[in-house]
Amino acid sequence: MVKTGFIMLYRDFVDWEWYTDVNTCKVFLHCLIKVNYSQKKWQGVFIDKGQFVTSYEKLAIETGLTISKVRTALSKLESTNDIYIETTTSFTKIGLLKIEDFISQSIDKENDKLNSMLTDKQNNRQFSSNSQTNDNQIATTNTNNNILNKKNRFREEVFLHSQFNIKILENFFEYWSELNVVKTKMRFEEEKFFEIKKRLEKWKANERTTKKNNKIEPEFHTNR
Repeated sequence: MVKTGFIMLYRDFVDWEWYTDVNTCKVFLHCLIKVNYSQKKWQGVFIDKGQFVTSYEKLAIETGLTISKVRTALSKLESTNDIYIETTTSFTKIGLLKIEDFISQSIDKENDKLNSMLTDKQNNRQFSSNSQTNDNQIATTNTNNNILNKKNRFREEVFLHSQFNIKILENFFEYWSELNVVKTKMRFEEEKFFEIKKRLEKWKANERTTKKNNKIEPEFHTNR
């Protein structure tokens, strides 16, 4: 999924038939942001422009809705030909039928921006000091983008274990995604062995309860 750039929404989007259906509108916008802007390959499967691979459970976690509400919203969108759904034993592929209405011009602008950046870099090569500065900035940006992408992937892997309480998943992710001093690795990457499900089971088993204001509240260890 492309995580830069933007999508387009025309003002007449408010006249769309599902606009006032909060859950359906939310799921559609989420799909719009998640789809690929160009063809990609995932585990040997080609995912075309305007498609993305997901599951009902994953969509429920990402949107904050229940699986039942996600299914209902997707059914509505499919019935009005806003999306199409391909389901296999391994994954669910969702595609938007009118993707060009939302991303085509955005892609053009992103390409123009990229070409402009490349041209500027070539023109500035004669100034060695400036080039060195630009290279350092690009390296820093790439490093920041890389760690952000890794954190997002780790979060998705953690939240796929929806059998655990959402609070447990949140605390588990926050603890194990903490960055080192130079901000190049997360805490879990320093571990020799790390199996998310087993770590979550241990995390849950180590959960304590404390009494605050006459209420029993969970207290999570940080030493895992």
